[in-house]
Amino acid sequence: QTISCLPRSFEYSQKNAVLVPVAALGVGGMLLYWLRSGRKIETIDMGDGWWGSGDRPLKGKEDESIRPFKIETSDKEIEDLHRRLDHFRFTPHVEGAAFHYGFNSTYLRKVVAYWRNRFDWRKQVEVLNKYPHFHTTIEGIDIHFIHVKPSYVPHGQAVQPLLMVHGWPGSFYEFYKIIPLLTEPARHGLNEGDVVFEVICPSIPGYGFSEAPHQKGFDSVATARIFHKLMNRLGFKEYYLQGGDWGSRITTNMAQMLPRSVKGLHLNCVFIGKQGLGRMICIMLGAYVPWLVGLSREDARRFYPFMQKNVYDVLRESGYLHIQATKPDTAGCGLNDSPVGLAAYILEKFSTWTDKSFLHKGDGGLESKYSLDELLTNVMIYWVTSSIVSSMRYYKENFSKDPNLNAYSRYGIYVPTGIAAFPQEILHTPRVWAKDVYKNIITYTYMPSGGHFAAFEEPKLLAQDIMQFVRKVEQL
Repeated sequence: QTISCLPRSFEYSQKNAVLVPVAALGVGGMLLYWLRSGRKIETIDMGDGWWGSGDRPLKGKEDESIRPFKIETSDKEIEDLHRRLDHFRFTPHVEGAAFHYGFNSTYLRKVVAYWRNRFDWRKQVEVLNKYPHFHTTIEGIDIHFIHVKPSYVPHGQAVQPLLMVHGWPGSFYEFYKIIPLLTEPARHGLNEGDVVFEVICPSIPGYGFSEAPHQKGFDSVATARIFHKLMNRLGFKEYYLQGGDWGSRITTNMAQMLPRSVKGLHLNCVFIGKQGLGRMICIMLGAYVPWLVGLSREDARRFYPFMQKNVYDVLRESGYLHIQATKPDTAGCGLNDSPVGLAAYILEKFSTWTDKSFLHKGDGGLESKYSLDELLTNVMIYWVTSSIVSSMRYYKENFSKDPNLNAYSRYGIYVPTGIAAFPQEILHTPRVWAKDVYKNIITYTYMPSGGHFAAFEEPKLLAQDIMQFVRKVEQL
């Protein structure tokens, strides 16, 4: 009897030899899927907020109306500006200083003379008003935005809503050259009309024509929530996002907060705050064997020499950040009182953040990329709204809570993501590093030229990359 049981026992053990690993593999796979899916649905809590003056009203619903808005000026406003410009106190620059000490004061004289005698603010107001402006009240403060729809849409063509978010020291005006390329691409020779957008560009609260928060603590997560509410109020359930500088942080938070509402996230600036031994080893090996740590030749070219490009250059360009992240109101009060000081403070960033080599030029290379009308229009948005102090406070509100800006990096971004890596960006983030946070990168493009203010400087290149990204997402 014992002998007769041996074949069946052997057969049973053979089945076990197959079934047990298969079962283990199946359970392990289910566990891995559960863990991964658990990470995918982990989101930033949307919460709620109140940023109006005083306590939040106990009764009554917030006014959710969308109100048309028009930028206006007056003789009094222009006369006050001219009076202040007339009293500009010139400080001679150090010989041969170029932009190494900041804004070159001799070139500043030229900018001020142009501003006082040739710049036409009334004409620029007309330019600003060529797109429809609106206000709506969210969480107690008035939010300003422009909303531009395509003038013609072929039958059956889907129009993609796109929220574009600026940073500091920019404004919604940065997008004025890229908007027609996105809303009417066929007219500008970009495609056959297969991807068309309607574009919404809000002003971050405290910037330009968006009301400044009256309460402490207004950070990028609060901004993300407000912009989600804005898109919902406009009737959009799903939409694309695009951002650089603070706009990158805000739109990333939006994707972490309500991923089901975000069809895709496109960024032209990525900051990854993760540090550690592994990253240091990657940096050291990357200088000699970049392929071994996942870096491309182009990554290595943009990234090394490491100390020069990632330490010295960053320290030189980030002095403003320490001031604004600690005591913004002190310097801000002076800038809010002096248009010349404001222009020097803002326009210096449009020099070296556009191209690091402009540091060596007496005019900061500013007019090689932009016109003085464009640059001064951006400055005027800060001047006429007295918003420089509140825009600077945004650094304190974010950095005081999260000094390394990586508190939310544990919330992986699983929405389709496109990254346009411009060569003159302040910091280069290789794709292999971006994947630590952005788990679903659909496109990663080494852009041929351009710096920090991509939409303002290289609108066609950026528009093409956004379209390429959206086209791929729509085909998924």
